[in-house]
Amino acid sequence: MLELMSTNLGLKEDYLMNAFGGENELGACLRVNFYPKCPQPDLTLGLSPHSDPGGMTILLPDDFVSGLQVRKGNDWITVRPVPNAFIINIGDQIQ
Repeated sequence: MLELMSTNLGLKEDYLMNAFGGENELGACLRVNFYPKCPQPDLTLGLSPHSDPGGMTILLPDDFVSGLQVRKGNDWITVRPVPNAFIINIGDQIQ
């Protein structure tokens, strides 16, 4: 992904990979969350608005439970999951 993004940004193919420490020092973390459907969604508290501070976040959404929203201008838009597809969030460090 980093090589493709570098190329599409008009940079050398290894630019972003090197910016994140190179192949031997590239940091990654895996976090798995499962959010079952809530029987009383009107009582839930979501996360406060935030951005992803790292390079990118790769999400595998549930096809039946939406919750991810993105802000465009002053509006919040719900991201509709596409079956068998990942969502790639570009983080603050790449932006």
